[in-house]
Amino acid sequence: MSAIQTTVVLAMTADGKISAVDPKAPRESDPDDQAHVEYQVSFADLILVGAGTIRAEGVTFTIRNPELLAARKVRGQSPQPITCVVSGSLDLALDLPFLSQDIERWIFTTRTGLERNSDTTTLQKLAELIDLGDTDLDWDRAYSLMAERGINKVVALGGGSLTAALVHAERIDDWWLTIWPVIYGGKHAPSPVEGEGFVPYAAPHLQLVETRQIGSELFLHYRTLK
Repeated sequence: MSAIQTTVVLAMTADGKISAVDPKAPRESDPDDQAHVEYQVSFADLILVGAGTIRAEGVTFTIRNPELLAARKVRGQSPQPITCVVSGSLDLALDLPFLSQDIERWIFTTRTGLERNSDTTTLQKLAELIDLGDTDLDWDRAYSLMAERGINKVVALGGGSLTAALVHAERIDDWWLTIWPVIYGGKHAPSPVEGEGFVPYAAPHLQLVETRQIGSELFLHYRTLK
């Protein structure tokens, strides 16, 4: 395992969905969950987010709370974490608001993505494009690069494909799961961990280390068992 601490922070419904069948369908803003995410993100040197999530939301998460910004300054961190979008295909539109936010941007991609995207030259002016393999992303290479650049804390914000890749790469140290008191349903609605799944004997196991409750909402902190 890398010395880099990686925490997954995500919210899901009581029936285990991270969004409705239509990922662009709006949901009600939840101030308690937003404050929780902001607090967790405030410790990050780098945010990992999947391309599907950034396409759906348009922008990356940023810290606004003055106390959290002041704490980052005391710790010697930049005002905002680097946001690294993970996109093997490099299928990202140039008009994404994310690409004009006042933050440092990385994009983890593949050589195939770089070769197929006709906007690569323009994207290189808007974000640092990092080649992590021919057709698949090499997470060992990714973590070595992050370590070389002084990244100590990573917060992954989903979606399900990114989380699945990190689980398979055995890079997740702990999880913060918010349980919304709502049911979305739908067999095609995204779940926290997509991909091919695990057979029971090989499934990663977690240890519950903390539970918080605000109203009908639960915040569960798990540690990945090594």
